[in-house]
Amino acid sequence: MTQFLSDEKSPPVSVVINTLNRADLLDDAITGVMQLDYPKFELVVVNGPSTDHSEDVLARWRGRIKHLRCDVPNLSVSRNVGIAGAAGEIVAFLDDDAVPHPHWLRYLVRNFADPAIGGVGGFTVDNTGVRWQVRKTVCDRFGNAHFPADSFDERVLNWPGTPLYPSLLGTNSSFRMAALREIGGFDHTFAYLLDETDVCLRMVDAGWKVVYEPAALIFHQFAASHIRSSTRKPKTLYPSVVSKTYFINHHGRTEGYGKVAQALQDYRAELLRANAWLEEHGEISSHHRRALDSDVEAGIEAGMEASSRARLERKTRGDMVPDSAPGAFLASEGRRPLRVVLVSQGLPPDNEAGIARWTMLLAEGLRDAGVAVHIITRARDLPSRRFVDGIWFHRIAAAPEDADALAANYRVPRSGVADWMAGVMREIAFLKTFGIDLVSFPIWDLEALPVLDDPEVTSVLSLHTTYALARPFKPEWTSRIIYGRSFVEPMIEAERAALERAPHILANSRAVIDQIESEYGVALGDRVRIVPHGTPDILARLGVTLEDKLTRQSNGEPLRVLFAGRFELRKGYDLALRVAAQLRGDSRFCFDFAGATPDTALLERIKSEHGIDAPRDPSVHFHGEVDRATLERLYYKADLVMMPSRFESFGLVAIEAMSAATPVLALAQGGLAEVVEEGVSGFLFDDDEAFVNGAVQRLGALAGDRAALGRLAETSHAVFLARYSEAVMARDVADFYRSILAASGSDDD
Repeated sequence: MTQFLSDEKSPPVSVVINTLNRADLLDDAITGVMQLDYPKFELVVVNGPSTDHSEDVLARWRGRIKHLRCDVPNLSVSRNVGIAGAAGEIVAFLDDDAVPHPHWLRYLVRNFADPAIGGVGGFTVDNTGVRWQVRKTVCDRFGNAHFPADSFDERVLNWPGTPLYPSLLGTNSSFRMAALREIGGFDHTFAYLLDETDVCLRMVDAGWKVVYEPAALIFHQFAASHIRSSTRKPKTLYPSVVSKTYFINHHGRTEGYGKVAQALQDYRAELLRANAWLEEHGEISSHHRRALDSDVEAGIEAGMEASSRARLERKTRGDMVPDSAPGAFLASEGRRPLRVVLVSQGLPPDNEAGIARWTMLLAEGLRDAGVAVHIITRARDLPSRRFVDGIWFHRIAAAPEDADALAANYRVPRSGVADWMAGVMREIAFLKTFGIDLVSFPIWDLEALPVLDDPEVTSVLSLHTTYALARPFKPEWTSRIIYGRSFVEPMIEAERAALERAPHILANSRAVIDQIESEYGVALGDRVRIVPHGTPDILARLGVTLEDKLTRQSNGEPLRVLFAGRFELRKGYDLALRVAAQLRGDSRFCFDFAGATPDTALLERIKSEHGIDAPRDPSVHFHGEVDRATLERLYYKADLVMMPSRFESFGLVAIEAMSAATPVLALAQGGLAEVVEEGVSGFLFDDDEAFVNGAVQRLGALAGDRAALGRLAETSHAVFLARYSEAVMARDVADFYRSILAASGSDDD
């Protein structure tokens, strides 16, 4: 078991972020810090002369962070500003394009129990989230880096005058405040590069120890800056050349002037060769190369001048203002957030299907409610782990090499199910290091089924369409006998077993519970909690008001009627076409069909069966597959939405329509009967014929009574806000999660 210092013995830590023109990443860095599991820390953010919206980002955190400013684009100056404002016994540095592991501080700080330790650094993961950027680094007195094995004991290098010493990476470094004050903090000559290396060397020469803590992880993004591009190609070399030249002259003298001269000559030649290589391989232009070569010459000259001044001044300390008054320690809230893992093979925008969209909406809502959220999903190309907009995305691959045992133990098909399940479980094992509280996974494909047997993790099974519920609408499953017996039937039996023993179940409607209990012969009882699906407010997203819509509806234009969904009998697209066919030619109406692109054969069938000549009929428009933004505009422009679905566990289209103040005409099937309220948010019909005839009648009546249509629009949106918003869903799901953990005695939030 990991040994951390007790909360009582944990010293206060000041985390310092130095930022310059990285507003889009800065908010994630701050959010990541605020999710740290450490009892006593404050966050100090020093904004350089940024010209982007960094100040707006920082304003949103007012009162929770120390917000300082640095007037020059110099990292060492900015770091010293941060130190001067830090009230902790330990100062930890994090870049503005990095996010810490939640136990980062606990791992770093436990090393400071040794009073001889002056600095501790961790291991840093690169922008893929799965590969190392830097682990242990040892530098010489010319600033050259060497990378020993993880097993190398850097403590043997901690003695004054050592030719080699541990050098920490700036974005994953921490220092004892007393040690920083003793050596004068950072040297302002190091505007960029080697600033932390210089600190580590001066700290070791002063008798302090600098060590590594491999478990203290930082995830680093390599964002573009005024120095380099996002692909790490240099925009300018001048600041780094000044730093390296100064470092070689300032610290290399103990190795002899001949070696100093040789080191400078080798460094210059190396840079010029690298610039030539970049041009020869088309990475930079000839003009860019000449500019970089000029930076090399000017930087060496400036570095030599700086080192000469430092020698004349006998400079041995940094440029930190001594005895600065940092102000009171601004403690974070100190509450460990609820940490939840959601599993979904697909996510928007690549996948807008029900589970994928629900997972993303829930994740965003939970994030906004203060929950730390991880999503495990399938990688489109290479696996990665990234913290984006306050959510951890773990894009992983299947693990077929681990799938045989899972397929045998849980009696699920190996290909497509057990191999993906194995990849999910491998990632969950990694996520246990984050201190996860709960894993939620969908019943479809049982993506994280083995967590039901993991005593270390609380699990929730979310109910959606199942294989048994989908089978009546999938004739190809029954026609392919071998597929049905080798894949579909084993999945149905695995679903039944999971339903029988899942300790906690989340459903979005009473209907899906009743359908599943009937189909599988299981009683879910008090293990299940109903939380209706939520979705964003389309009116708010589009920047329009309800009054805008009501004004448009009252101007006498034809009523727009929308069908949004796949062209499957299960979705009732044929019923929507029958309604459109009956009203075709009536100038009071026009119809939009979105969500699927009909092929030539289907268009011919629509023409022969319904008399609708899709490309030529001015009253019926087939938009095909549309992106989310287009779909939301269609919802807003629609006056009514048809949803004649013959099977619907919930009815996402209905609440999306209501979020755009658009009432719904629906079959009273499944969850739709719970979502659509008769005469309030739309109208319900009992069967196919009732839908077609009733929809035609309702549309005719509403076309002639725009006031009644306006009242339906108002009440539809009001019901949405009260019951089906994204925030309401996230609040109720979070309450469910917390109640589970509280009952088990593991709720730390």
